[in-house]
Amino acid sequence: MFKYFIYCVFIVSTCHADLLSQKENKGATLKPLSVCCDIPELGDPKFLAKCSNPKLPGPCNDVQCVFEESGFLTDRNTLNKEAYKAHLRKWEEDNKGWTVAVDKAIADCVDNEPRQHLDVPCKAYDVFTCTGIAMLKKCPEAAWKC
Repeated sequence: MFKYFIYCVFIVSTCHADLLSQKENKGATLKPLSVCCDIPELGDPKFLAKCSNPKLPGPCNDVQCVFEESGFLTDRNTLNKEAYKAHLRKWEEDNKGWTVAVDKAIADCVDNEPRQHLDVPCKAYDVFTCTGIAMLKKCPEAAWKC
């Protein structure tokens, strides 16, 4: 999962640079929508660093580590809903304009039981991916880059 995260950061960075060069010409694009919404970092840098050094193997372990370190899980397969909601609300306070996106993330990803169908069952991945999709769906116009 961390490889996927790094890959996404690379793609977003690359596409962001490409988008900046195309500001005058906003032509059609087939880039993934995820590059179009500039979602601020959702994780605590301290936990992101701890779970990145060394890089944990497997498709889920890095996200699982961040969720465990952040207190978002009560056990490997159970979301600590109150802790994750509180984190999203605090994030919203620090990132003005994202209220609708945070509300959607809470409704879709906390109040429901999302399943993203990773080959390996992983509650952290399910919730994290769901959150990203919800944020993308309700991306504020000010953060929209395409």
